[in-house]
Order: sequence, then structure tokens, then C-alpha cells
Amino acid sequence: MSTFLTMNQEECLMRYRESQRSTRQPVADPIIAYAGTTGSYAEEAAISFFGEASHRLAHGSFSDVFKSLTGGGADYGVLPIENSSTGSIAAVYDLLSRFTCSITGEVELAIHHCLMALPGTRLSDIREVYSHEQGFSQSADFLSAHPDWKCIPWHNTAIAAEMVAASGNPHFAAIASERAARLHGLTLLAQSINAQSTNTTRFVVVSPVPEDRPRHNKISLVFNLPHQVGALYHLLGIFERNHLNLCKIESRPVPGVPWEYLFFLDFLGEVPAGPLDQILREVFASTRQFYFLGNYEAAHV
Repeated sequence: MSTFLTMNQEECLMRYRESQRSTRQPVADPIIAYAGTTGSYAEEAAISFFGEASHRLAHGSFSDVFKSLTGGGADYGVLPIENSSTGSIAAVYDLLSRFTCSITGEVELAIHHCLMALPGTRLSDIREVYSHEQGFSQSADFLSAHPDWKCIPWHNTAIAAEMVAASGNPHFAAIASERAARLHGLTLLAQSINAQSTNTTRFVVVSPVPEDRPRHNKISLVFNLPHQVGALYHLLGIFERNHLNLCKIESRPVPGVPWEYLFFLDFLGEVPAGPLDQILREVFASTRQFYFLGNYEAAHV
């Protein structure tokens, strides 16, 4: 269970004040952690935010990214948190509450899944397809036309492409990005196979401490509410009274506590420090536990 979940209201408020006093400037020439391998969508998101020349480190899982961040192995992590077709990525929300890191930015990346295999492979040769579960889910319509294929979930789309390239098996295919196919020497058998042409994944840029970046127009919070009639209704009223646009609310179970939930909330608005502090005081008064995830620039408004 995270430190955040064991704190009472006063401790949460104290931690928030301390975090705001210890903000850092953006790191020059940072090390960026992401889950997957070369050619993954997360690496593309990291390049989009930090540039092609950035120093990027691949990790085996989302959890490994957070461990690298909090252990000093990386300055930032780039993680997928929501897809326009399949919704929120629960594992990343859970890890945000567990490791109590800060969100310092976000990236929206258009996702175009492709079917790829070894050079010389034909569509009729395919027997097994490897990809992340999200890749399968987002390409379900295309896959339904090939019911004889065995779809085998893999850790990551780019890792699936890497495995197919190393296997030497002409009956294997992967669903991943066009960039992954190019980097791992695979041939594209079908392009843009995701069901929705507007398929987009939102990635968050996470750091171990809050940062002072030049533009702040999106704020993310996580909190736990008392079991009282209208508790969530009254809390949401705080944002309505302050004319703030709520753009996301997500609930996740509290580990080890049946029927208790954490709420993750995003809202838009460039709020000066004084009014923001007052808004957060109202939020503190309405919650049992509270954590300020970050104040950063939205990918779009």
C-alpha cells in the first residue's frame, strides 16, 4: 500500500505543502524511462516530448519504470494512461497512487497498428499473432476476419515485433507500429488495422518530484472520500463554483480494502497560486486522503 494511502488529512496537507516547496526545474539532458523496447509507442511518445536525441532507457514493465524513477535510475518516465478506443490503463493509475510520483507533462500520440512478419511471409502463412492486449483489442475488427489465427498476448507491441524478428518463424506475426517493423527488419502485411482511424493514446510524463515548468493549465489530483451521502457530489461542486473544467474522473479500488475507492481527477484552468491553494483547501476539507499529482501543460485544450 502506498504512503499516500496510510496518511491522514493533516499529513496529506503537510506533504502537499512540502512538495510545492521542493519543486525542481526541468532536468537538462535527462534519462527517460519507458516500458517496452526500441520502436514502442512509449518510445515514440518520449521522442515527441523530449526529442530524438534524448537518452531513453527501455524497461520490462510499467512497475519497473516507477522503480527506476524513485530509485534514481531515471529523471522521467513516459507511460500510457488512456486510449481513445479502449479507455483508461488501470495499471498505470494504480502505480501512480502506489509510488506517489508527479505528473509534469503529457503527450497524445496517434496509434496506427500494423501487422508485420518476416520478409517473404504472406498473409496466408500466418498461424500465430503476438501483441499487447491493447493491440488486439484495438484491432479486433481486422482480426475477426482471420478466426484461424491464434492471438497470443505479449508484454508490449514492440517486444512482440522484436520476438517475431528473432524467432525466424514464417508463421508468426506481430501487431505493432510501422516504426517497430522498420527497426526490427519486418515486412508490413497490413497497415492501419485498428478499428478507429482516430485511435489515440495519451501518455503522461512522470517525475519523482514536482517541477516548475513555464506553462500550467492542467491539474491532476487523487483522493479518497468518506462514506457519506453526497460526498462526491459536494466535492465536484467545488470545481463548478470555481468555473473549472473537469476533463477526466477515474475510480480505482483501494488495495486490500473491499469497496473503497480512489478517485483520480483532471481539470483544466490556469489557476494562480493563491486561488489554487484555496481551492485545494476546500478539497482537503472534503476528502479523507488527498495527493496532488501535478500541474502541467495539457497536450490540447
